[in-house]
Amino acid sequence: MRAYLKLFRRFILRALAREKLRSALTALGISLGVGVMIAIRLANASALESFRAATESIAGETSIQITGAAGRFDEMLLADLSWLREYGQMSPVISGYAMIDFAAPLSSSQSDSQSQQSSNKNARSRRGESLQVLGVDVLRDRALRRYRLLRFNETDTEPTPREFLSLLTDSQSIILTEAFARRHNLEIGSPIHLLIGDERREFTVRGLLLDEGPARALQGNFALMDIAAAQLAFNRLGLLDRVDVKLKRGIDVDSAEAAIRSRLPASLTLLRPRASYNQVERMIAAFHFNLNALASIALLVGLFLIYNTISISVITRREEVGTLRAVGASRRMVLALFLGEAVLLASVGTVTGLALGRLMADAAIRATATAVETFYIASAATETMARHALGASEIVSAFAIALALSIAAAAAPAMEASRVPPIAAMRGAERLAKSFKPSRKHLITSLLLFALGYALTWFEPINGMPVLGFAGGVAMMFGGAFAVPNALWAACRVIEPFTRRSVRALRVEVKLASANLRGAITRVSISVAALAIALAMTVAISIMIGSFRETVSYWVDQTFVADIYARPMIRAATTDEGEIADEAIAMVKSDPQVAAAYSFSTQQVTYRGEPVMIGGGDFQMLLKYGRVLFKYPRDARAGLREAIGRDRVTVNEVFSLRYKKRVGDRIELPTATGPREFEIVGVYYDYSSSRGWAVMDQTTFARYFPHARPWSLSIYLQPGADADSVRERLASEVGSRFPIFFATNNAIRREVSRIFESSFAITYALELIAIVVAGLGVISTLITLILERRGEIAVLGFIGATRAQIRRMVVIEALLISGVSQLIGIIIGLALSLVLIYVINVQSFGWTIQFHLPVAFLIQMTLLIFAVAAVAGLYPASRATRVEAVRFAREE
Repeated sequence: MRAYLKLFRRFILRALAREKLRSALTALGISLGVGVMIAIRLANASALESFRAATESIAGETSIQITGAAGRFDEMLLADLSWLREYGQMSPVISGYAMIDFAAPLSSSQSDSQSQQSSNKNARSRRGESLQVLGVDVLRDRALRRYRLLRFNETDTEPTPREFLSLLTDSQSIILTEAFARRHNLEIGSPIHLLIGDERREFTVRGLLLDEGPARALQGNFALMDIAAAQLAFNRLGLLDRVDVKLKRGIDVDSAEAAIRSRLPASLTLLRPRASYNQVERMIAAFHFNLNALASIALLVGLFLIYNTISISVITRREEVGTLRAVGASRRMVLALFLGEAVLLASVGTVTGLALGRLMADAAIRATATAVETFYIASAATETMARHALGASEIVSAFAIALALSIAAAAAPAMEASRVPPIAAMRGAERLAKSFKPSRKHLITSLLLFALGYALTWFEPINGMPVLGFAGGVAMMFGGAFAVPNALWAACRVIEPFTRRSVRALRVEVKLASANLRGAITRVSISVAALAIALAMTVAISIMIGSFRETVSYWVDQTFVADIYARPMIRAATTDEGEIADEAIAMVKSDPQVAAAYSFSTQQVTYRGEPVMIGGGDFQMLLKYGRVLFKYPRDARAGLREAIGRDRVTVNEVFSLRYKKRVGDRIELPTATGPREFEIVGVYYDYSSSRGWAVMDQTTFARYFPHARPWSLSIYLQPGADADSVRERLASEVGSRFPIFFATNNAIRREVSRIFESSFAITYALELIAIVVAGLGVISTLITLILERRGEIAVLGFIGATRAQIRRMVVIEALLISGVSQLIGIIIGLALSLVLIYVINVQSFGWTIQFHLPVAFLIQMTLLIFAVAAVAGLYPASRATRVEAVRFAREE
């Protein structure tokens, strides 16, 4: 081992020190790939950890939960569940979300309505933090959740349940957490104004919870109320969200679950507290799997640099390897030396990548938070996502992946070095004999990999994730990589006669550049393949994003046809909190310039173990005013008309693809009256959610979901009415009494565009990183070729070549490398875009995107890459012009 380390220091470390730039570029390529993977992994962990921590801390010692099969249920059923006491203690619960109202505070007489009206205009900018509110019967709930009040009395003793209950004696009492109160300068006795239910309400802080148990949920964004007060505040009088049960000691949870489930009525169902977290984890898994897969491509490009660096080390030090073998070094020793070089570069890159990933994690959280909050969980918002620490699992996985792949990447050139014949290597004959000829094996391998990639795209997802789809994409990328050597040879042969006929001024430089590249194809192919893969990813993602943008734009044009839309201020994309009061709807309809108002209600239920949304709307109004873009049947108006008042639904494309349901199929959905079968009459496009949706006529919805209330309103105006002025008037008149946000059609479209750009922000960053990494490879390759061809460049100087000619020759080589990589990159990118659009997106999210080729972007990208390649070639070109013939001759 000591002999190895000594030889490694002299043979490997000195060489790396001599070529500082090339070594740094290789390590940087690895660090970027590792950094991106770590950043996305930390962002993923942050989102899920926030939700898991909130779920577990709020659940406390709850063993099982009884919920309504179709959402909230009548509290009278609680009397029929008295037998649950045989199994343990139970506590009824109301759960909901409230939001701090930063507008001017409400007085009991609403004397400050003018200030409220003006503040409604800026509702989005003043939306405060959300609070998860738990309404409980304190006397029962203390057995399940531990609440400790801060400074309850002078003796600092724990309050009894009755003392605790005395703090919540009136309907305006609320208990906040110490952390939340500190952030907002609140004290015991302070008033707080909240948007809750369908009203603005004023509460008084009666106590502060210490930072433990439920108080730690969502970074302290937790509040406690009496269950009766919560029912009143959330407009759920007579309703319960769930009943939490803590089993007696010694009772097996699985056995109790089976026994209790068998005794529950059809309108109730049983869950475990972790079930909601598991559902969200499954939903979000595909999203983060896609990001990790895209990030791994950046690491893959970095590994091409490892291969390239070790290959060049073998080539440029072939004589030294021959000397080592001649003085007794074994093949195993030579192999270990070059593998050690790969391990060293990968280790340095991984260490740097871990630090870089920690720095990039915050940016990744911000980039993914919008998409996660929009499509998955509201608690993933940036302000509430806990910052996940860089732990041992991330460090170990980073080293394991980077080192294993780096060793695999370096194995081939290291084996080549170990097989170098000593005498031939010392004479240089081995290098001179090395030349490239077009090989059918490369083409056949390329075609087989493309065929394999195509075959893999036909398989179903594994655990909801498009694993084989991505494997097919990787196979296609390697297929393109194997086509690089022949493509380079063809490009060099094609450009020479073309230049003789058209660009005679550069004939000599082009001929020299072509000859140089033909002689170095075996050495530059890896770098060209790395750049081609990076460009392929850029092309594929750009086509996918462009196609998605065009599809969403068309969908918005066809679907969002109302003049004004209204929703509760508290409502988020992933929660069904908030509602619009009947009085507010009546006020909107009474406006003289409003022709019609179409309300929509929702209820979340569980279908096949996953959360789906049930919607209820006025199909009669929809047929008259609205438009829905249907996938099939194309003309679904007849089906909508027949569905009015009947057990028939339309489902979105996500539901259809995820559960393999088509028009005419029947699905069994849970309702307040028990499971019911509904016939599917249409499948519509929907890009607003990755959840399954089933929508029925409002009369049918009211029959099966009597407790759900409207949460959105589509407002159609009279001909000639100005939408902006009507919105201002509705915000002033209706918004002064109810916390409702009004937005015009144009504002909704701008918001859709904002969410779209935010959701894909991280993919743009991945594109840029991949291009940077590949560009580093091109610079490294050209520098190495110049080092290897010092003798040839010196001879050119002897026979009269000017520095300008040598500089142009190297730049032309860079342009040839860029041209071949772009051609292959665009071909692979087109194939990858088809996989992304028609396989991965469909399997991950259930969205069918219409293919759109951004021709203008591809032309701009091609010109930009050529310019970047020319600029990247300037530094190696300047190094080539500094080769001194006399000094090189003395060295030889």
